[in-house]
Formats: sequence, structure tokens, C-alpha cells
Amino acid sequence: MKNYLILGLCVGLLSACSHPYASDLKRLEADTEAALVSLQGLYAEGIEVDYADLERHASIARTKRFDSVHEPFFRNEFEVLKYHYRQTSRWFELQSYAEWEAQLTYGLEQVRALKHDAEKGLLDEEVVRQALESEKNALLPLIAEIETSCAAMRELMADHDSLDNHLQSMWDHWEKGNGTVLSDNSENPTL
Repeated sequence: MKNYLILGLCVGLLSACSHPYASDLKRLEADTEAALVSLQGLYAEGIEVDYADLERHASIARTKRFDSVHEPFFRNEFEVLKYHYRQTSRWFELQSYAEWEAQLTYGLEQVRALKHDAEKGLLDEEVVRQALESEKNALLPLIAEIETSCAAMRELMADHDSLDNHLQSMWDHWEKGNGTVLSDNSENPTL
């Protein structure tokens, strides 16, 4: 039993030493897969639905007149709406889901092909090193941007339901609650 264990360890060490960039390739592959899963998860969690809700609230807010009675709403709730709307808009302005996914999928295929060729000894060490650096230069900034942006979007999405309910309640009671008629001299908010 000990002989098999020692033999297994030796074979494992020899295969790990077969190409020096194996761990870097595995790490880059895993990081790219994780970014792809994070991106897919964000859409499965409903970022598009949340954005549609924010667009609807922003459209409603643009129709509301600014007057002294409603000033607290414009200073508080509208600023929160404006922040959420702008941050989420930026996500959709960066790139489409298909573009993000295509870049990650292509990068993942490249890393896997390089890993395969390196494991099979089809490329010499210097070519593997150069190709790995090229893949890192292409993928690492993309992965960082996606992970950071997905985390920020998830943070905004965590507050979405309560914000959506609060804003809808505010719209429902906009003129009912205070009984005032808004003046024609009022200004519209900018969202």
C-alpha cells in the first residue's frame, strides 16, 4: 500500500513538473470560469428586471413637479433613485451581456487550448510563457472589471425590492397625502 502511495506521489510530482506554467494556467482558467459564472448569475438574479423598474420610476419622477411641499422627496428619495438608476445604467452602457460572455468564453477557450498544448508538450516553454502572458493581459483586466461591476450591481440589487416598493408607494400618495395642487412654476427633476 505504501509503495502505491509513494508511486502515486512521484507520478503526481513528475506530471506537475512537466510544464512550469501549469498552476498559472489552472488559476487563470478557474478565474475566468468564476467570472463567467458571476456574470451569468447576475442576469439570472434579474438585473434586467431591476433596471426596467428603475427606468419606470425615473420616467415617473421626471413628470413630478418640484415645489416646497415636495422638496424633501426631491432631496432624499429622488437622490437615491438617481444614484441607483445611474449606476445600473452604467452597467448596461459598458457592454451587453452577449459581449461580456463572448469575451470570457473566447478567453476561456484560449486558456484551455494553451493548457492542453502545454500539457501535451506541443509547445516549448518560452512559447507557453509568452502565450500565457498574452492571455493574462487580455483576461485579468476583464475579469477584474466584471467581478467588481457584478459585486456593485448585486449590492444595488439587494436594496431593489424595498426601493421599488417605497417609490411606488410615494407615487401612489404623491398628491393624495398633502392635498395640494402643484403650481405651474414648478421645475421637473433631472434624472
